[in-house]
Amino acid sequence: MKILIIDDSLLDRRLLMKCISSAGITAEILQASDGEEGLKILSQYSEDIALVLLDWQMPKMSGVDVMKAVVKNPDLKKIPIIMITASASEDSRKIAREANPDLAGYIVKPYKTERLMEMIRLWVK
Repeated sequence: MKILIIDDSLLDRRLLMKCISSAGITAEILQASDGEEGLKILSQYSEDIALVLLDWQMPKMSGVDVMKAVVKNPDLKKIPIIMITASASEDSRKIAREANPDLAGYIVKPYKTERLMEMIRLWVK
């Protein structure tokens, strides 16, 4: 079982990895520094990825664009995605849900670790 973190911030990726490992979740963590790289990893490991943690604002390809590509691909569509973003507005939430009606979660930065881990544990043990 794998978790894929797609975020252009190395610091944010490291923080997420620390939260996950501190919570005792033993999934292998894959990382992508932008949406294009994330889609490549998703395609390569689609059978093994249990969850994607996705940033919205990234260079090359935004998180919303990643979700639109995922939804169009039957092999990837089933993989749950939690968006982790600084975009807290209702409009942003609506845009995210329109891009991916099956969005597994929407967490606003800065987030409470406990809340994030509750959401992650719904998908991975």
